[in-house]
Amino acid sequence: MPRRGPATREYWETYPTTHFQELGETCHTLMQEVLHVSPDRNAAILDMGCNVGRHLNFLYEKGYRNLRGVDFNSNALAEMALRYGPMHAGARLYEMSFEEFLTSVDDPVDVAYTRGATFELVHPSFPLIKELCARVRKHVVLAIHEAGHDYPRCWEYEFARQGFELMKLQRQVASHLPRTKIVTFLTFERITPY
Repeated sequence: MPRRGPATREYWETYPTTHFQELGETCHTLMQEVLHVSPDRNAAILDMGCNVGRHLNFLYEKGYRNLRGVDFNSNALAEMALRYGPMHAGARLYEMSFEEFLTSVDDPVDVAYTRGATFELVHPSFPLIKELCARVRKHVVLAIHEAGHDYPRCWEYEFARQGFELMKLQRQVASHLPRTKIVTFLTFERITPY
């Protein structure tokens, strides 16, 4: 059965890039955790689902220069070049799906992070966590919606199978949000040799 809706490139190509301009509370919490686990400004950092690059640009403005991003929305990557020219010019950017990226690009990183997005929409038939962990030397930081998406995962178990331990779990407290919009932050650290 072919994929439909938010799990497809076609969906995101028509999604307005203006939606991903600001760094709200969730984004700031995510970025503070990335800064915490990776104070080294030379660390290789990967944004899974970078869209127009608001998170990558935040890191760039903090002095990080070894940045990578993957997103299959060509419109968003083109918008990134217009909004964040210096960061865009210096980052390694990949226009492809996570499945394509993780099975074809051999580019290890120290830290990978995601702000939910299409990460939560990868079908469980693809070994997402296994493939991601094979490329991460130190930490994975997730900001995900545990409810309200198609493929719930047992994140802690899947990462533990790949040699990562859950180091931090934080749930966003926002009584004004419906349960499907509450974000959970998970920080995993590699405990086995890379």
